[in-house]
Amino acid sequence: MNPPDISAPNAHISLTFHGDTPELLRRAPEVDKTITYPLIRRASIKDILEGLGVPHTEVGRIVLDGREQTFEKIAGDGEHFEIHPLSPALPPTGATILRPVPLAACIFLVDINIGRLAGLLRMAGFDAEAVGSDTADTATILRAIREGRILLTRNRDLLKHRKLVFGRLVLSQNPEQQLKEIINLYRLQDQLQPFSRCIACNGMLAEVEKSAIIDRLLPLTKKYFHHFKQCTGCGKIYWHGSHHEKMTSKLGMILGTPPREDGKAKGD
Repeated sequence: MNPPDISAPNAHISLTFHGDTPELLRRAPEVDKTITYPLIRRASIKDILEGLGVPHTEVGRIVLDGREQTFEKIAGDGEHFEIHPLSPALPPTGATILRPVPLAACIFLVDINIGRLAGLLRMAGFDAEAVGSDTADTATILRAIREGRILLTRNRDLLKHRKLVFGRLVLSQNPEQQLKEIINLYRLQDQLQPFSRCIACNGMLAEVEKSAIIDRLLPLTKKYFHHFKQCTGCGKIYWHGSHHEKMTSKLGMILGTPPREDGKAKGD
C-alpha cells in the first residue's frame, strides 16, 4: 500500500463531527459540522484531532469509507473522516477498535477541578478516588493508568497524554449534572448501590453492632438509632438519620427516579 499523499498542492482532509464532539473544537465547523484540514505534514488522525481541540479520550469511533480506524491512521489527501463521540453503546469494559484492551470495571479517578463529583459518585455507590490538591498532572495520569480508572476532569490537556486510554472531559460545571452525565454515558443505572461507600474516603461500608461503637455516639443518637454502618477504611460511622433522607431525595432528583437503597447512612 502506498503511503498517504501529503505532497500535492492544497492537500487536505475533511472531518465531520458527530454528537457532542463539535463542542470541543477550537474553531467552529463549517457546513454540516465538517472541518477542512490542510495537510502540511505527515500526521496521525489522533494528532489532528487533538490539534483541533478534541482529546482522543472523547472519541468513540473514527470511520473512513465505512471502515473503523485506529488513532494511528495517517491521514491522506482527500480523505473524509467521520468522528463519533463516546456513547453508552461503547462501554469501557468492552473492547473496541480504538481501545482493544478494556477496563475490568467502571471505576473513576476524579480530578480536583470537579472534586464534588467524587462525593456524589460515592453516594451513588461507585468507586471514585479523588485527586489531591498537591498532586502533579503526571502523577494523576499515571495513577489512572496504573489502577485501571477512568480519569474525570475538566482539564482537556490532561486527557491528551499519549498513554492515557480512558478519560472523560466532563462538560457540565454543575456537580449534580456531572453525576447524571457520567451515569448516562457509562450506562451505570443498573449498578447503583446508594450508601454502600464512605463519602469521605471511598471505603466500603459494613454493618456494625451498636455496642461496638456506642462510646462514639452522641446521647440522642444512642437513644433513637439502633442500626449502624462503619467505613472499613477510615472508621467513619453512618446511620439512618435526616441527612440520609436528604441525600436519597437528592439522588432521586439527579437521576429522575428514587434510587434503590443499599444501606442506611448518616455520617458521624
